[in-house]
Amino acid sequence: MEKEYITVGKIEKSKYNNLCKKTIKTDEVVITYKQIEHIEQKRVGIFNKYKERLRDIIENPDYIIKDRKHDETGLIIKKIEKNVIVVLKLNTNKRNRKNSIITIWEIKDKRLKRYLLTHKLIYKKE
Repeated sequence: MEKEYITVGKIEKSKYNNLCKKTIKTDEVVITYKQIEHIEQKRVGIFNKYKERLRDIIENPDYIIKDRKHDETGLIIKKIEKNVIVVLKLNTNKRNRKNSIITIWEIKDKRLKRYLLTHKLIYKKE
């Protein structure tokens, strides 16, 4: 049986611990083919634009902020040409599940400033 996902990289769990009350089960991060399709339907070309940079975004974020709408989910932000946000759902309860990328989008500096004021900051690169 062929895998339904692509392995993207690994998180440093200590950077992400304050996103959730439960223990993060794995450091592995994946993106499913279903989510790639979802991302491309909403934001054509964005996955291909950043797919080679996903490991760096996940492993070396500039900011991690808590998603206000979803538990155990963080907005991982990295400044590349623009500010790139990767929404990451952490696995805290299932043994064989991975941390999974939900979506990707770009924001301007003005929106980034607003996010940093209105969301709980979990991590900031020194």
